[in-house]
Amino acid sequence: MINRLTQFFTSQFLEEKSKDQGHGLEFATAALLIEISRSDHERNDSEKESILAILTSLFEFTEEELSNLIILAEEAIEDAHDLHQFTQVINEHYDYAARKHVVELLWQVAYADGRIDKFEEHIIRRIAGLVHVDNKDFIHAKITARERVAT
Repeated sequence: MINRLTQFFTSQFLEEKSKDQGHGLEFATAALLIEISRSDHERNDSEKESILAILTSLFEFTEEELSNLIILAEEAIEDAHDLHQFTQVINEHYDYAARKHVVELLWQVAYADGRIDKFEEHIIRRIAGLVHVDNKDFIHAKITARERVAT
C-alpha cells in the first residue's frame, strides 16, 4: 500500500501543474480536510459532500482524479504519525491569507454535520497552529465558516 501511495503521489500529485504550484498542495489540503471529517469518529455524508465541494471549488480535477485523490489522502492520513507533512506543504505554498482560508475550510467540514465536536475543534486548533494562523484569525475563520454553512 505504501508503494502504491508513494508511486501515485509522485507521479500524479507532485508533478507541477504550473511553475508556481504542484499537486502536492491539493493532496495536503485533501488530507487535512479528511482528517477533520474523521476526527470525531463519525464520518457522515454531509462531511463527505462538503469535502468534495471544497476540493472541486479549489482545484481542477476530473471525477476520476478527485476520487483517486480522496482515496489516497484517506490512506495517507490513516498512516500518518502527525500532520506536519501536510501542513508543511501548506506553509510552503500558501501565504497567510490562504492559510487562514484553509482553516476556514476545515471549519466548514466540521460544521457540515450541524455540530462541532471537541475533537474536531482540537484538531483544527492544532492545524491552525502548524500553519501559523493566529488565534484572532482562527476564531474569525470559525465564525465565517459557521455563517457560511448556516446559509
